[in-house]
Amino acid sequence: MNFCPKCKSLLIPSSGKLKCSSCSYISKTKKKHEIKEKIENKKLEVINENTQYGDSTVPIVCWNCGHRGVYIKVNFHRSDEAPTRFYKCEKCKKVWRSSK
Repeated sequence: MNFCPKCKSLLIPSSGKLKCSSCSYISKTKKKHEIKEKIENKKLEVINENTQYGDSTVPIVCWNCGHRGVYIKVNFHRSDEAPTRFYKCEKCKKVWRSSK
């Protein structure tokens, strides 16, 4: 990361130069700037008609048919990630997920 020598704000890459995010400073460097982002591979879980859900339903309304009663399955991930909840409607069998 590079910071502005005038106001100490973050310098943002723009048109081959670094521009200050707060003041009008533009870097005069000829260095090439590269932005890298590490992307983690996530485990993919296949949800189908054979997926095991709980035996009892919870009073959530199905967005597909309006029935009030869905089965729920919760998958836990790393400690810094929210669990993923899979819902399956008792009536129409529609499946959806939520990570909230």
